[in-house]
Amino acid sequence: MTMNLFGARQKQLLSFLTANAERETLDYVLQGMKEVLREDMPEEDVVRAYLQNPDEPISLSAEQQIVAMDKLLECAEVNLRMLCDLIRYQQLKDARVVNSVEEFLCLVRPDAARDVQEEDAD
Repeated sequence: MTMNLFGARQKQLLSFLTANAERETLDYVLQGMKEVLREDMPEEDVVRAYLQNPDEPISLSAEQQIVAMDKLLECAEVNLRMLCDLIRYQQLKDARVVNSVEEFLCLVRPDAARDVQEEDAD
């Protein structure tokens, strides 16, 4: 009984995380599309349907499809870069090369670390 409850809660958590990630991705794509397309911005439901099934016929123009896919790929790039940085940070921390995120940023992205320090000073 306990294992079934744990498994059900684990599935529920996974479902929540998946829905949250999909929503964040859609928000990112929509925001990027609004910046590019302005008044030619399609409805959210149409964009969602296209992103979920890009091979299906859809009412988006070629330009809208290109912008939507470009923003989706851009979002994936950002997420991949963040994942790589997290793995890199963990490895350097485990090897005792760095002790904090700030040290890690100074090591791998000195310009970004300086920007963060300036923001903290303000």
